[in-house]
This record gives sequence, structure tokens and C-alpha cells, in this order.
Amino acid sequence: MNLEFDPSVQKKLEEIAQECNLSVEHTCQLVLRQFAKVEGGRVYVGADKEGGLIFVVQWPFLTGLEKKTASELQAVGVK
Repeated sequence: MNLEFDPSVQKKLEEIAQECNLSVEHTCQLVLRQFAKVEGGRVYVGADKEGGLIFVVQWPFLTGLEKKTASELQAVGVK
């Protein structure tokens, strides 16, 4: 899967990844995995007046927790 972001989003993701000591790719995997696993995450779609679409992202209400073992961290390049 290839994802492209505008520069401001890319910069913010890079900052978050650096804080986590992960690559941007692994940081995005973590965020998306938690969004999909935790109860409450939804994307709603509807039509707007001009014939386009409106997307509403509802983030999960609960904090997701994901633990990694030392070997799992090593596998993704975290030292």
C-alpha cells in the first residue's frame, strides 16, 4: 500500500514518528491498526449541495494500547 500526504501532514507524521522512535510507515500502521481495532472508529459519507461528498471521520473513544516485545521492536528497526 502506498499513501501520499500533503507536506504539512507528512511533516506532522514525521514528528510523531521521531517521538516514537519509529519509521513513518510503522507509525502510520500503528495509528491505523488502533483506529480499526478500538470500538467507535467510523467513517461516514454523505452528499453535499454541489454534488460532491463529505467524509466525517469519527475516532475511537477509547485509548488503544499496543505492546511490543524486544524482538518485535528489533524487527521494525527500533533499538
